Amino acid sequence: MVTETCTVNYVDHVGIAVKDIEAALVFFGQVFDTPPAQVEELADQGVRATLIQVGQTRLELLEPLTPESAVGRFIERRGEGLHHLALNVSDIGGKLRTLENKGIRLVDKEPREGLSGSIAFIHPASVFGVLTELVESTGP
Repeated sequence: MVTETCTVNYVDHVGIAVKDIEAALVFFGQVFDTPPAQVEELADQGVRATLIQVGQTRLELLEPLTPESAVGRFIERRGEGLHHLALNVSDIGGKLRTLENKGIRLVDKEPREGLSGSIAFIHPASVFGVLTELVESTGP
């Protein structure tokens, strides 16, 4: 019998919640020599965000637009720091159905547009306390 799984291509990025995205960009540039990056406002997600290349992977810096946003509440409860782990997958819609069939608790039952392409989140209660993002890249 074949068991359907949510096969991962690679770790897409690690999300970090920050209070001041501009200060964080300066820090990573001065300390880790990361290249300049453009910050985008994602109003539907309540954040200003950017992706920076750090070695062979990327970090997504997330600054809340308001204290009431999900990232704002995260920082209030836990402080700045690791927010989520993003895994690159193919056929994100199919992967979400596979996870749902396995009884995995999903934050998003359907993919939505994010900074990295089509995204959907898995509830941390189903992944050992780690908010996990699935990403299906739409560009290079």
